[in-house]
Amino acid sequence: MSAEQALARLERQVLGVARVSRFLDAVDLLRRMLAAESPEIRARVLALVAPAIGRDLAAAVGAAWNIGVLDAEKVIGGGRVKGIPGAPPKALIAAARASEKAIAAELAKARKLARAGADVATVLAPVFNASNVLQRDVTTLVNHAGNKGTAAVADAAGLPTVWVAETNACVECLAYSGRISKPGKPFPGGLTYGAKSYHPDPVDVPPRHPRCRCTIEPLVSSEYADALRREADRSVLRGFSLESERMSVRIDAADRLLARGVVAPKSVKAYAARAIKAGEFGTRGRP
Repeated sequence: MSAEQALARLERQVLGVARVSRFLDAVDLLRRMLAAESPEIRARVLALVAPAIGRDLAAAVGAAWNIGVLDAEKVIGGGRVKGIPGAPPKALIAAARASEKAIAAELAKARKLARAGADVATVLAPVFNASNVLQRDVTTLVNHAGNKGTAAVADAAGLPTVWVAETNACVECLAYSGRISKPGKPFPGGLTYGAKSYHPDPVDVPPRHPRCRCTIEPLVSSEYADALRREADRSVLRGFSLESERMSVRIDAADRLLARGVVAPKSVKAYAARAIKAGEFGTRGRP
């Protein structure tokens, strides 16, 4: 993957967050004020404006679609691909609008509590709920829109797509990395390095779950897909993961992979065997 393509993927993932940064900054300020027990807190809550946040999230979805289209066209080469819709599916825009309403409702609740003189912790609870909804849905909706744009280009060009997972993705997403989907067809359901998949249904494009960071690309080289699968195996054997995934899940995944006779460097397999015996990977969070 070129530096330009990597940058486009990163931009797609963080675009929505950047557009709503004013709200996230306000939440961070409220957290600091809470720690200081500042009397200004109710005034700050009352100053939050939800509609602007909502408009930005919907706009981010549309922008992510466009970036996904451009990213895929660069991978394929040859300029613009004909037959691409000019906007993301209506369902994605509707999901963004639903998220906007949920955020606005939580902030309205906070303002009402503030006016009624509720204590600080009670006032802040719906504010933090709004922040959590926003951050989750930005990651999920923006990534989905970008991948939908990429898939539209690949389908129009008659090319398959390949799933690309982050090095420290969960055991389900890593199982998809390097997997190929034919034009217009979904990826299979139920893939995982773990004992059980919690997502048995086929999926057209990532995200596989909320906050999923996976992407897809038009497949122009089968060697690239093979390399992604090898890297996913190595990630499992090295225990690269986020704190949100239980260590026991990573240990079990590595144990299962070794038992299947995975082809990997001897040093990597030896490291995994030692970690399994110890019940812990020392490389968590260090891809």
